[in-house]
Amino acid sequence: MLSTGVVSAGFLLGSGCGGGAEVPRSEKSETGPGREPFWGPGPDKNLARDLTPGSTTVRLAGYLGYNEATPIGESVRAVREKGMTACIATADQWHDMPDSTVRELRAALDQHDVVIFEVGGYRNMLHTDETMRQEYLKRLAYCLESAERIGCKMVGTISGSRNPDGNEFVDNYMVHPDNWTLETWNILIASIKQVLKDTEGMQAALGMEAQVTTNLDGPLAHERLMIDVGSERVKVNLDPTNMVHLYNHFHTTALINECFDRLGENIFGCHAKDTFVLPHSQTVHVQEVCPGRGNLDYETYFVRLSHMKWSRALLPEHIPADQFDEAYAYLRTVAAKVGVKIHGYA
Repeated sequence: MLSTGVVSAGFLLGSGCGGGAEVPRSEKSETGPGREPFWGPGPDKNLARDLTPGSTTVRLAGYLGYNEATPIGESVRAVREKGMTACIATADQWHDMPDSTVRELRAALDQHDVVIFEVGGYRNMLHTDETMRQEYLKRLAYCLESAERIGCKMVGTISGSRNPDGNEFVDNYMVHPDNWTLETWNILIASIKQVLKDTEGMQAALGMEAQVTTNLDGPLAHERLMIDVGSERVKVNLDPTNMVHLYNHFHTTALINECFDRLGENIFGCHAKDTFVLPHSQTVHVQEVCPGRGNLDYETYFVRLSHMKWSRALLPEHIPADQFDEAYAYLRTVAAKVGVKIHGYA
């Protein structure tokens, strides 16, 4: 055991509460738990943030509804009147829409200074059933076709999971030990390359969104994914809350800065929610909540967005319907506090 460097805690300390010899304390470490003012998952109480705003505006985003009884121009105008200059759309709305309606949509977007920043296409690219995995890859190609028609830069999607128990969900992101294997990583790379090949010649990109329960679990994984696929059509749909676990819950400033430092202009859209740890639980439960009700450093989030080359959209999501007004009010308050301008209301 010693020759291989594998030494168990029981081997050194003895098994049971009182069975082993005391560990020598002649060379006490000056760092680590109990040796510092604060450590581990706790916050850095000496943290200094750079909150110097840039000149780029941030677009607040909402949802574009459409029905045949209402002219699409009215739907776009309704988005703008709610204080939003970006929106998310569904693929099925626009894939087979008449060209005349698509032209009407694009004209209305220009008229009201609104962009569709994302078409939702969330499918598990790691499905354990090969037939279903191929169906999901076809669906992503379908979504990219819809995005291309309406001038949307990005189809939002995920990596997925190898957990068969979650296959009832098209966007399966259930935790599973095989999610973090090279074999699974290579399946993801091959899946993305297949979708891009099937939509060759298009401009619309896949905007990958992280989930901490999958192999796309943080900014480094985002960066490596883009390198390994090697295509300009793989981008980032940024959601810092989805990357939070206990050991970065109190370090979201560092998390957000790493996202922007590593991913930069490859961030094509952003989601807004907050991270909250249930306060009275002996195991860790990290819950997504309404922006402002958690621990995410939105001041840094806005400042970093304001230094981008063009205006990104920020979409509140996954919160109860009666909390959206609260979410938008909070985002506007934070932006004003740090001097970042909201697009269309500068």
